[in-house]
Amino acid sequence: MSEENVYKNSKGELKIKKFDSFTKDKLISFIINCDINELSTLNIFDEALLKENLPKEKLNSLIDSDKLNFYYLEKNEKIIGLYCLSSLKEPNSISFIVSKDDRNKGYGKTGLFLLLKELSTSEPNISEYFFTIKKDNIYASLVVYGNNASLVKETENDIVLKIEKNNNAWLHKVKNDDLPKVMKITNSAKELLKKNGSLQWQCGYPNEGTFTNDIKNGNLYGIFEGDELMGYGAYIYGKDANYVNIDGKWDIPANDRDMAIHRVAVDENCHGKKYGKKILEYGIKYAKKLGCVTVKVDTHKKNIPMQKTIEKSGFKYKGVVVILTEKLDNLRLAYEIIL
Repeated sequence: MSEENVYKNSKGELKIKKFDSFTKDKLISFIINCDINELSTLNIFDEALLKENLPKEKLNSLIDSDKLNFYYLEKNEKIIGLYCLSSLKEPNSISFIVSKDDRNKGYGKTGLFLLLKELSTSEPNISEYFFTIKKDNIYASLVVYGNNASLVKETENDIVLKIEKNNNAWLHKVKNDDLPKVMKITNSAKELLKKNGSLQWQCGYPNEGTFTNDIKNGNLYGIFEGDELMGYGAYIYGKDANYVNIDGKWDIPANDRDMAIHRVAVDENCHGKKYGKKILEYGIKYAKKLGCVTVKVDTHKKNIPMQKTIEKSGFKYKGVVVILTEKLDNLRLAYEIIL
């Protein structure tokens, strides 16, 4: 473990270390002494196992899994936090708990920062992770770029979960509570499109039902500044009926391993922050994690800003498609990127 992954402040010396066969007993002891609610935030224990009060033999089996790596945060030689890097599902995810006596002191995010620094060195082939956090009894999956984390200033106040260096925005799934802001952004986008002479989104689509379905299916991702939704995009995995036929030619025809990005919109107060580009770029990364072969997207011929955003994100123009959900002016410029 590198010496640069030691952090000192007025509260003592903090280190992040990886559990190994010599420290397994410490890990088991730490887990057993946590309550069920704490352990549920790690998102690795099923309810049945938690209700069995974590029998030691099952804990051993779980700890020995090659899909889980455990790290601990040490303060003055005492374990105060547990971090779990999981590849049980794609993409990789990070979750953590801090000992009861050391909560709300900034140790959790300090340890996360130290862990990301360590992973960006020891796991250079992994460029981003999902971080699971529980806030107000709501789980959120936040994307964290490990290699960029090492560039963030090393002070507790500046350790923020970021989607890139010097950007305090978070990107994670949109929840039902965010629906009013989704509709506010949508209605504003519709007005702007109308002002620019476009009939796109002028016949009822997309509506609240559209986004409710996106949220239910886990397809809608948003960029948040703090708790405030500032933009969104729907990542749809699989063969998209809108893209089966094209006046032009796809590099790879519509198929079951496609990712389509639909319904991208950004709050009018955030224009110029390149959030639309970030939504597209993250969709590309997410598609790679899912094993997709292409990502496809479309926009209206009069939506010049979106065309520029799509092209700057690496997509290539492939022709014209018909959007089945639109009743008027349903021709769209279609773009594709090969993964």
